[in-house]
Amino acid sequence: MAANAPGSKTTGRPALKKQTAQSSPKVSKAAQDALNAAREREFRRFWSYILFFTGVLELFITFIRGDGLWRSLHDLNRGLFGLAVFLFAPMMIYVALMIASNTKKNTVVAKCVEGGVLMLLSSGMVQILQVGSVQGGSFFKKLKGLYDDGVELRGGGLASAVLGWPLLAAFKRLGASIIILLIAFTFILLLTDLTLPQLFKLLSRPFVASVEAVRTDRVERVVARQEREGQLGNGDNEMRRRPGLPAPAAMEETVPRGKQRVDFAKFVTDDDKVPEHEVEEIIDNGETIADDIKPSRKKRDLSKAEEVSVEIIEEETPDDSEDREELKKIIEAAVNRKNSPASDNEDKPDLPKVVNINSKGQTTMFEEDEKIPVYVNPPVDVLKYPKKKIDKAIIEAEIQEKSRKLVETLEVYGVKTRITGIFRGPSVTRYELQPAAGVKVAKILSLADDIALNLAALSIRIEAPVPGKPCVGIEVPNDVRDPVSLRELIDSDEYRNAKGKLTFAVGKDIEGKIVVGNIAKMPHLLVAGTTGSGKSVFTNSIIMSVLYHASPEEVKLILIDPKMVEFKLYDRIPHLLIPVVTDPLKAAGALGWAVNEMNKRYKMFEANNVKNLEEFNEMLTAEHSKPVDEIDPMFAKMKLMPQILIVIDEFADLMMAAGSEVEDSVIRLGQLARAAGIHMVIATQSPRKDVITGLIKSNIPSRVSLSVSSNVDSRVIMDQGGAEKLLGNGDLLYKPVGVKTPIRIQSGFADTPEIKSVVEFLKSEHSAEYSADIMAEVEENMPKPKEDKKSGGNSDSEDVIINPDDDLIDQAITVIVSTGNASTSYLQRKLKLGFSRASRIMDQIEEMGIIGPQEGAKPRKINLTEEEWLEMRARR
Repeated sequence: MAANAPGSKTTGRPALKKQTAQSSPKVSKAAQDALNAAREREFRRFWSYILFFTGVLELFITFIRGDGLWRSLHDLNRGLFGLAVFLFAPMMIYVALMIASNTKKNTVVAKCVEGGVLMLLSSGMVQILQVGSVQGGSFFKKLKGLYDDGVELRGGGLASAVLGWPLLAAFKRLGASIIILLIAFTFILLLTDLTLPQLFKLLSRPFVASVEAVRTDRVERVVARQEREGQLGNGDNEMRRRPGLPAPAAMEETVPRGKQRVDFAKFVTDDDKVPEHEVEEIIDNGETIADDIKPSRKKRDLSKAEEVSVEIIEEETPDDSEDREELKKIIEAAVNRKNSPASDNEDKPDLPKVVNINSKGQTTMFEEDEKIPVYVNPPVDVLKYPKKKIDKAIIEAEIQEKSRKLVETLEVYGVKTRITGIFRGPSVTRYELQPAAGVKVAKILSLADDIALNLAALSIRIEAPVPGKPCVGIEVPNDVRDPVSLRELIDSDEYRNAKGKLTFAVGKDIEGKIVVGNIAKMPHLLVAGTTGSGKSVFTNSIIMSVLYHASPEEVKLILIDPKMVEFKLYDRIPHLLIPVVTDPLKAAGALGWAVNEMNKRYKMFEANNVKNLEEFNEMLTAEHSKPVDEIDPMFAKMKLMPQILIVIDEFADLMMAAGSEVEDSVIRLGQLARAAGIHMVIATQSPRKDVITGLIKSNIPSRVSLSVSSNVDSRVIMDQGGAEKLLGNGDLLYKPVGVKTPIRIQSGFADTPEIKSVVEFLKSEHSAEYSADIMAEVEENMPKPKEDKKSGGNSDSEDVIINPDDDLIDQAITVIVSTGNASTSYLQRKLKLGFSRASRIMDQIEEMGIIGPQEGAKPRKINLTEEEWLEMRARR
């Protein structure tokens, strides 16, 4: 079956080579390795049982003559192998034990082949050494003679005709004896996994033992004689000792010659180097090796690395499968404990440090003048690790069952595939399948609903092809989702080592890796998601990430919350530039202030000949580091400019209340604010075309889409479908600037008590300071309320925009999706329009994402089906 193709990571058939070069296994790969190891254990256990019991049966057949069929098997056994038949049963039992104790599945075939060849060599060797010739006239008579002699235990039986007879014919008795003995010796080494250094070590043991015994006896005799003469410990008679002999103390401390022996393994080149997987076995069996080392060897000088390594190889004995499994469980438990919550005594927040400032504005060691508290990051202890843990056995069973069903479902529809990889993420598991030659990717895409039905999945997402791989990725929801907490993201090396002050924790990708982003490089972010998709949780995680990574002097926040309940928790934290904005008109004023601040910063950059905020702050820092009397008066009172992050929730409400003012400010900030250090995160529940206009989209290239209601909404926010198939609760597609294919990620979760704990800590350590000038400027930039249309007032013509082509656009879309023809000339004929008006309608439909751009003479691509269009119209 395709699921069992070679190279699969979690299927039954093993990879031919372990991927040990990777320094750290992926989290999702752990489940795959566990499933693969379980399959291999069953395979080895099955064949070891078969060979063991067959060997025991062969042992009885060899020695017990019996009657009937048993007698025939007894004679056949002896006739085939002759005198070498007594080696057959022990060899089968030995091969069974080797297979049971070896971790490599391919040794089943290898050991059986080696054992079979060794039996043929044994039969030939017996024939050459015992008989020395093959009697008989014709070819068949010689074969019959070999068989009959074998029954009587003379010669090597019929099996000796394979190697013994040809060697006798070619090299005669002497030459054939030498050659077959060398070949047999080689296969014995292969079967026993004995290397040449180990062989020389074994051969040198008797010689080393005898030399050591002679040396010890000689030293004992000398010491005994010196004791009799009264010289032991007498410093005056030290020179009377026999020349060349060491002092008694030195004799006791000196390592005997046996321990200082020449190690033959150092001078033997072992071409068969230990493979990486065998090194892994030695490491796994290290506990047994350490127990088996003799005490005398533990006292040896361990600086001799070569000798120590040889001793380890010498003492290597394969553990049984139960011991290795127990050790593996211990290792896995240690890995799992790496992400466990820290103890109560760890990560306690330090008390605020105090910097003493003297009257000249310089730091000093003495406690005088003004004391300025240094910002202390919130402790990570207030955040929680996820409590829910999933049993690995359940995960393995789920992956095994779904991979089987997936391949079988595709095969039913005539699509032959093989699984090349499985990656389990927190929410979904991606099964990577390589189609057989001649299978079209479009056919797999068309089977999405059928695959979801057979897998009993809520929805599936197909990525065809997977970037950088010759395969199709099918993302199937997990039966039980792994929770991802904000704690494990913020407490990770990826987040801690990030340099940008606007770094935020995005979540965990489908391979279990932690993904972080930097808003300063995006430079703005657009977030969309329906109710229950986790949009507000994601925006909260962005704010929390900034609070943990930057001080109030480095980053200032402007939080705009038309819902009035989402960001109110953050009121009066030191990072806020102004209080949390809930009034849409005041939000427009805050955006207007940001535009004015951007212009002021650019004028300052121009005056000081710098290009961006980073260069300006570096210049100001260098100037302030000078002595007070050398500082330029123009820079004396200047402070470092902080980065400003504007977070807007429910952008659609702002567009409804003050659409023109908000859109103008957002477009200007999107175009120019990056170098000024002003960045935006805009979140909306309704990614409609009238909310996220073309100009806004073009100036905010980085996107995050959580679950949306339709394919049209997905195309508006991500410029492609797929977001409508997300699972909600933080399951998102992340597409930063420069990335063509969205990355599927599970965002981190922090509940309200955790956020309150962080906010309370910040409030207790630092107080919020709002600038009266900024507050007044925000009030000045607020747009005037619109007059009621029924009151007869003269409203601004820009506030109410009536598009006379709205009805025609709906008709044109209906014509296009129903006929599959998206051309200007076709619309002219169907709707009886002029060319300019039809062209304008086609451009508007293209901006909505319903049709693709014009590509020369090729027809436009239609991104919407007729059913989706009817559903979209019904929701209006």
